[in-house]
Amino acid sequence: MTKLCTGLFVLLATACDTSGFSDAYLALDSSGKRHRDYFYTDTEAIYCIGKLASGVDDLTVSVTIRAEEIDDPKTGAAQRVDYYLGTEDVAPGAGKDLVVSFKLEKEEEDEPYPAGKFVCELSLDGELAERVPFEIRFPNCPEAPIVDGMLCGGFVLEGARCDGAFSMPCTCGSDGVWQCR
Repeated sequence: MTKLCTGLFVLLATACDTSGFSDAYLALDSSGKRHRDYFYTDTEAIYCIGKLASGVDDLTVSVTIRAEEIDDPKTGAAQRVDYYLGTEDVAPGAGKDLVVSFKLEKEEEDEPYPAGKFVCELSLDGELAERVPFEIRFPNCPEAPIVDGMLCGGFVLEGARCDGAFSMPCTCGSDGVWQCR
């Protein structure tokens, strides 16, 4: 009798769980086709993607982006932190091949993403289901053309040396601005 009750309990418990992720990762695009584990401070957009199946219409998928380490833009030294960069909820409805996409927002669109180590936490109806770690790094030099007086602070480490748009050597100064000479 005990085995029968235990078996029924397990069957009922698993029968109620009708939603779950088949994959979770970070990407450069909202459709999730360009997977990445790390990004750069000057990346245009960063998305946390979840692929899931849901048997219920009222499922809530939540994302929380947490910072675990932030790198100092002057020295590159990592500082251990624990704070939230953002949260968002969506209700994708029922389906077997659902994709949810969450964009990591910046305070200002023309600012860099902070460098460091982060985690994207995906939850189903408030229960943590997936944790996807990722990293944002300082590039050696940005891809955008460098012009004297242009902002570099936070995009690259202070003191970074790169070729400017006019083949002049440029240095990211302590004031956070490119100095080309």
